[in-house]
Amino acid sequence: MHIKRKLMMALMAVVLLCQVSCAAAMSFEPLPMDVSTGGPVPKDANYLSDTKYEDSSISVEIGTGRYADSEYHYAHIKLTHPSQLRTAPAGMVNSLSATFKSSATARGRLVANKVNAVVAINGDYYTKTDKCQVVMRMTNQVRNAARGDMDLLIIDKEGNFDAIKECTKENYQDYYALHQERMYQVFCFGPVLVEQGESVIADDYRNGNVGSQNKTQRAGIAQLGELEYLLLTTAGPQSKNSKGVTIPEFAKLMETIGKELSPTGCQLGFNLDGGNSTTLVFKTPRGTGNKLLYTKINSPEIERFLSDIIYFSTLERDD
Repeated sequence: MHIKRKLMMALMAVVLLCQVSCAAAMSFEPLPMDVSTGGPVPKDANYLSDTKYEDSSISVEIGTGRYADSEYHYAHIKLTHPSQLRTAPAGMVNSLSATFKSSATARGRLVANKVNAVVAINGDYYTKTDKCQVVMRMTNQVRNAARGDMDLLIIDKEGNFDAIKECTKENYQDYYALHQERMYQVFCFGPVLVEQGESVIADDYRNGNVGSQNKTQRAGIAQLGELEYLLLTTAGPQSKNSKGVTIPEFAKLMETIGKELSPTGCQLGFNLDGGNSTTLVFKTPRGTGNKLLYTKINSPEIERFLSDIIYFSTLERDD
């Protein structure tokens, strides 16, 4: 009986600790979702290794591998609140008051550093109006000039993904009329790669807007579950030992990694701007004194200036 009582007390202590931890995580103040401000500075101590960051509001783990004779990198992300999924224009490098009306460009790692990202990926290069025909960032509607030849990714204020394939201006206006109050971010590039865990791209898929059959660098984002995400990038022929992948190959890779990370795989996966824009940055030790810096971890020898990033923030603030 004495042993059982000790075991019961130990179990109750564990449950109480979990409850306290959960309550602490839920007590964080969400970030504003209607302005382009950065997040709190991530603490260096929470970078548990070159490939992992974890605190009580967010976890990020970087993975790598080879597929179709090319290297790939991914980030597996779990959040506490949807406001931690954010976007930033490159103009914020020079001014935190910059908006998505800015045409400035900058290196992705510098934008990530300015807004205190834990991890970040390139966006859809929103200043290119020929491909980025519809743009919403942080609830702010920037553009609607859809022509029916590009897919949209829509992220709502709960952090959930939706899509409109081959979106026309009328399609978007109808969707906006019904969902305006819930909409948070809209990206226009595509195509949609994965739905309900399975690739939706045929091997013979053709789309000149995204060079679908070209062997090149690729970048994409997917929702795995509630507040759980995947960022995926592949290297291209400009990098040593990589040939690059086509859109059908990229969709299959996203499907495969999604199933490795989640029992249900990617709920919805979307192709972002690729080629030399492909950028995944994470804070890793570099230089003397083991100093932590934001580092482009895929194809570091190629670093195109970007117009925007998608990034993920901590909610933990210094006491």
